[in-house]
Amino acid sequence: MEITATMVRDLRDKTGAGIMECKAALAETHGNIDAAIETLRKRGLKTAEKKAGRTAADGLVAAWVSPGRDVGAMVEVNCETDFVARTEKFVGLTQSLLSLVGADPQVVDAAILLDRKLDGVRVADAVKETIGSLGENIIVRRAARLALPPGTPGLITSYIHGGGKIGVLVQVHCPSEAAVAGEALGRLAKDLALQVCSAEPGYVTREQVPADILEKEKEILRAQPDLQGKPPAIQEKIIQGRLEKFYTERCLVDQIFIRDPEGKQKIRDLLKAAAKELGQPVTVAAFARFRLGEGIAKPAAG
Repeated sequence: MEITATMVRDLRDKTGAGIMECKAALAETHGNIDAAIETLRKRGLKTAEKKAGRTAADGLVAAWVSPGRDVGAMVEVNCETDFVARTEKFVGLTQSLLSLVGADPQVVDAAILLDRKLDGVRVADAVKETIGSLGENIIVRRAARLALPPGTPGLITSYIHGGGKIGVLVQVHCPSEAAVAGEALGRLAKDLALQVCSAEPGYVTREQVPADILEKEKEILRAQPDLQGKPPAIQEKIIQGRLEKFYTERCLVDQIFIRDPEGKQKIRDLLKAAAKELGQPVTVAAFARFRLGEGIAKPAAG
């Protein structure tokens, strides 16, 4: 049977595979489109197995917020190169995964997400097919989801930096429904998202710092040369003073607001000013921040 250009184009539109791959699959299946799709899927799975060990530190971080601003979702999907990360097929896969996370609180676990279905196909298999089509290893690395508790006024906002290099979600609470519907709280939430993106806090408040992390920081401070030989009580007083720097760096409300030209206003001051303007207290309930490829060891050049 003659394999026409139209047949090749149709198969390519359905699968995203290359022209030569489509032509070969059609020839092998005597022009049967459905059989050719199945052949390409099987080849994609085999290709995925071969590429599974390759480092994937590029890709995209994508975020979504519901129209009512009560749910926010974020995913990081990795591939090997920025070129593939910008392809329509990779972006489409990332957006589809984002929709699943937004709709289901359970799929913030990557293993559960991979077991969900996209258009009737398991996510894990859809990823393998995409690997076969694009020719690079692809990893669904992590996901985050924030949601307002029922009956809690507030909003969630998102921010994406660098075209998908850093993503942020921020959840803000305020008892006033009128304030939530207004513009001022939305602007504040955006400022907070920019703060989280730029200043990289690990916690909202100092009370959220785990005891083991705090103790490790104290041990580092305790080992400083200028503390040696000082009485324990004096050491502890100095350590407590130096912990303030740690809190200023790692706790959002203790950080200096990045937009304050004088470098004096802390985020807690910003929240107090907003509460005064709105007539109601404003609190940061939670945030999430993904930096693309964070913690992935890249192979040494050469």
